[in-house]
Formats: sequence, C-alpha cells, structure tokens
Amino acid sequence: MLAEAFSTSLTSALIGAVAGAMGALLMALISWLIAMGWGDAVLLGQPANGPQLLQLLLPLGAGLAIGLLRQRGADPLPELHSTIEELHEHGEHKLQPRSSHWLLGLLALVGGGSLGPEALLSRCLAEWSIGLSRWGWFKAIPWRGASAISGSLGLFGLPLVGGVALAERPDRPLPAGLWRWLPGVVSGIAGFAVFQGFSRFGDGEQTVRYVWPHSLAEISQNLVWALLLGLIGGVLGLLFLGLRRHLSRTLKRWNPLSQALLTGGVLAAMSQLQPLALMSGELQITPMLQGALVTNGHTLMLLGLLKLGLCALCLSSGWIGGQFFPLIFGASAIGMGLGELWPQVVPGQVAVSSLTAAIQSAVLGQALLPLLITAAVLKGHALAGALIGSVMGLGVRQITNAKKRD
Repeated sequence: MLAEAFSTSLTSALIGAVAGAMGALLMALISWLIAMGWGDAVLLGQPANGPQLLQLLLPLGAGLAIGLLRQRGADPLPELHSTIEELHEHGEHKLQPRSSHWLLGLLALVGGGSLGPEALLSRCLAEWSIGLSRWGWFKAIPWRGASAISGSLGLFGLPLVGGVALAERPDRPLPAGLWRWLPGVVSGIAGFAVFQGFSRFGDGEQTVRYVWPHSLAEISQNLVWALLLGLIGGVLGLLFLGLRRHLSRTLKRWNPLSQALLTGGVLAAMSQLQPLALMSGELQITPMLQGALVTNGHTLMLLGLLKLGLCALCLSSGWIGGQFFPLIFGASAIGMGLGELWPQVVPGQVAVSSLTAAIQSAVLGQALLPLLITAAVLKGHALAGALIGSVMGLGVRQITNAKKRD
C-alpha cells in the first residue's frame, strides 16, 4: 500500500510539473497575443490601451471566426467540468483530441471574451496526456489526464483544487478514498511549486490585509453579514445559471454564426463603454481590491453584474472558456461595491469573500472546491467569510432544487 502510494505520488508529481510547464508556455502565448491586440496594460489588470479600432475589430473578428468554424461542424471547447466528467465517466482513453478545441478556446480569449483560461488549459493538457501512451513507461501511469489538469490548475496558484475537483462532484459532495485525492493533490502541488512558487502563499491578497474584528459586537456583525451575503451570493449564482439557460434557449433558434457575431458585437461595444468587463478578470482582481481600478460603489456593482452577464452570454453562444475567474471577479466587485456604498454597515472584506465563495458553490453545486478556489485566489483573505459563504451558497442551491422536485 505504501509503495503504491509513493509510486502514484511520484508519477503524478512528474506529470503535474510537466503539465505546469506546458501550461506556462500556453499562457505565455495567450498573454503575448492579448498584449499585441489589446495593449500591455491589460496584462497589469488595467483597461486596454491598444488602438481603439483594433479593440472594436478583435471581438468582431473573433466572433466571425468562431461562428464560421462552428457552422462548419467544429467541436466546441468543453468546459472544465465537462472534461472532468469525461474522465470520471469514460476514462482517459475516451478523450477525443480535437484541434478545434484549442483554436476556438484561443479565439474566445484573445477576442476579449469574459472567460477564464482554465477550460482551455485543462482540455489541452488532458488531451496532451493521451500522447504519453505512445511511451511504454507512461502508458502504465494511472490518472494521466487528471494529473495534467491538476498541474495546470497549480499554475494559477490553486495547488489543492485539482485533487478536490477530481474527487468532489455535485452528486457526491463528500468524497472519500485515497486514490481519488492523491494524484490530483500531488500533481497540483507540483505544478504550483515549479511555476507558481510558494513565495506568495499565505501573504493575503497582496497589500490588502484583512482586519480581524476586535470585539464581540464586530464578530457578531461580521457573522451576520457573512450569512446574509452568502445567501445573496447563492441567489446570484442561481440567477447566473438561469441566465445561461435562458440565453441558450433563445439563441438556439439562431445559427452558430449569428450567435458568435452577436457576442462579438456586444463585446466590441463593451470595449468602449466598460472595458474592465472584458477578459477573465484574473489579472484585475488584485488591482481592484487595492482600489487602483474603480472606487465608486455603484460603478463597482454594475461592473460585477456586467462581468457575470457577459460570461453567461459567451458561454451560451459558442464562446467557450472558464467561468471561475469571471465569477470571482464579478462577486468581488459587487462585494466591494456594497462595502463602498455602506462602509459603516457592510464589512467590505467579508462581503468580498462571502459573495465569491457563495456564488461558486451555487453554480458548481459543491462546497469544498469553491472554498479552496476562493482561499487560493484571494490568498486567504477573510477566509472565515469564504467558509460561511460556500456553505450558504450550496444550501441555497440544494433547497431550490428540492423545491423544484416537489
């Protein structure tokens, strides 16, 4: 048993580290293409500073390309949860590599879609792991695809998320069994350590320190707000899912080209009206929490809602990518906005962490995974609020689903 665990850990760490390296190269390519079109400021989390004409043409061009490819039968990029479900249900040997996956995913990201890169990276690296079967030693390694996905998530500073994502599922929220945890956790830590490093771990959201409550009254206030905002975050998550379903039903009557062009046109218009609503939000989170982007409460709340709405539109119209970072940024912006509007009433830091964890729990139907994602992305910022928010968000989803069944 111990020897098998050691062997699994060693091979998973190797694949995770290699996947982290390949993920870093792919992210470098994405960043270079985005900087070429949108300007270097985007990589710092700032509004685009590229030529305005190019900011209009990029989403439209990407929409045209996505629409034409899909109209000709190109398979869309699966979302991260779909890739994980394929691994669960069919195993690694059933994954079908498609060049259209990375091409459509790349177009959506470079075109300014409000999408995260994790879906593209996870799928590409899972498909890459199939190529390892050509070598006899690698062919015998279990969990190749799972370890590759986990290593890619480690690249984003999420070292434990891969193990939980591969073990926790909406129909089984409390996973058990060493072999469902070990490969993902070890490979995720390897990808994190090699290309993210532990230097930033535990520092809190950079230069944004969490102020712990100093009295029983403050503790009670934070607890009440964490519960309330967790409830609100859960409702936001359900509204996000409802918007996706509504848009999917509405746009289903349109052909793929019209769907993609519509989204491209909306993104092009938004690039002039509110450019911060574009992109994944991954690089915008820290400067936003530092107050370097927007400080007006109403603007922050509108920005958060726009990010969520654009993400839902993209995912419903063939612009496929990740939803983790748009959800986190959108919820963080709304939480900050509430704190700015009522600073004496709403604890802003608790609002950010509670809403962020709750909206993910409601969308994913899980509690532990959103907690780890929130803790990793916000670097432990107001972790107690995230813990309460993740439970509240899952509770809202489960209660709502139970009422629908009745």
